Amino acid sequence: MNFVFTRFGKESAPQVAYFSSKGPNPITPGILKPDIIAPGVNILAAYIPNKPFMKVGNHDLTTDYAFMSGTSMSTPIVAGVGALLKAIHPKWSPAAIRSALMTTAYAKDSTGRTLKPQFTGIGTPVHFGAGHIDPNRAMDPGLIYDMGFQDYVDFLCGLEYTDEQMRIILKRKKWHCNKKLSHELNYPSFIVVLSNETTYPTAMNLSRVVTNVGNDTSVYKAHLENIPTGLKIRVEPSTLTFTEKYQNQSFVMSVEIDRDFLMIIYGFLKWIDQYGHIVSSPIVTINF
Repeated sequence: MNFVFTRFGKESAPQVAYFSSKGPNPITPGILKPDIIAPGVNILAAYIPNKPFMKVGNHDLTTDYAFMSGTSMSTPIVAGVGALLKAIHPKWSPAAIRSALMTTAYAKDSTGRTLKPQFTGIGTPVHFGAGHIDPNRAMDPGLIYDMGFQDYVDFLCGLEYTDEQMRIILKRKKWHCNKKLSHELNYPSFIVVLSNETTYPTAMNLSRVVTNVGNDTSVYKAHLENIPTGLKIRVEPSTLTFTEKYQNQSFVMSVEIDRDFLMIIYGFLKWIDQYGHIVSSPIVTINF
């Protein structure tokens, strides 16, 4: 009796599909894109029942379900997780939900290495954003980077949208404008955009406000990970102490680059408390 075995090589998972949209954002490079990644390859999805799915010989075959791939498959997964988070936390804003998804995502694959794109080998946050979605951890993120209506208004004003464009987007005739640059938005990621005309050393300060949605009394300490040579980062204060839920605390990240570099360098800021919350954000510097 002979037993037949099939052996598979050890492949890292997940990977960023070759068709997945990549950053940087050409319109607002000061906001890191993508935000996160999610499953989008060979997803069992509903299909149009009266449209042929495939042809076998002379026969058109139809089906109610089929395996499909694309960003159109990963998008409803993220939307579904967002809906579940809204059910658990009904008072959370869309920005709070996005923050929870981003700061709890993971950026390591099954081999413990940084997520990488399919076929190419080296991955950075312009491929995977904050990382791969982790729904269970997103339910209890510890801290959130929240935003309100006026933050978005100020951001659009900073993009110098016309009055007509603002009316179309805001669906109102009046608004108050305080121009806010993209790096001033209270986003759960950090990016410094440089150019060939940048002189070194150069520095930028990025301010953020976080809200405690975890334990009432929590102490978070800033941890910097994978910071490459040439990138100096300081976080002030480096400890955030919360005495109640929904309390806000602000901090400033100072990013200094002392030399020119090729395309992109990055690291991570992680706020870690005594209860095991890890609030992770990518820090990216891109030569654009």
